[in-house]
Amino acid sequence: MRTTLDLPDPLMRRVKIRAASEGRKLEEVIADLLEKGMDTPAVETLREGERPYTIDPKTGMAVSRSLNTPGFVPPTAKESQAMIERANEEEDLRRAGLLR
Repeated sequence: MRTTLDLPDPLMRRVKIRAASEGRKLEEVIADLLEKGMDTPAVETLREGERPYTIDPKTGMAVSRSLNTPGFVPPTAKESQAMIERANEEEDLRRAGLLR
C-alpha cells in the first residue's frame, strides 16, 4: 500500500542510515520498525493527580493498574491502611445488612 507520511528530518536520516548499513530497502526497514512498534503493548499513561490503582468494588482493596505504568507511585503505608480500614468498615456494614 502506498502512503505518504511527513516525518522529522532527523528521524528519516536515522532510518536511511539503518537501511544503508543493513543493505536493505528503505520501505523494508520502515515496515519492520512499524511491525515491532505495533507488537509492543500500548503504555498506559496517567493524568495529572491520577493514581495507578483502582479500588475493587467487591473487596474494597486497591488493585494496581500496572507496576510498569509511567509515573507509578505506590500507595503510602497510610493510604494502604486507610483503604484496609475502609474495606473492613464496608464489610462490617454489609454483614449487618446496612450496606449492599
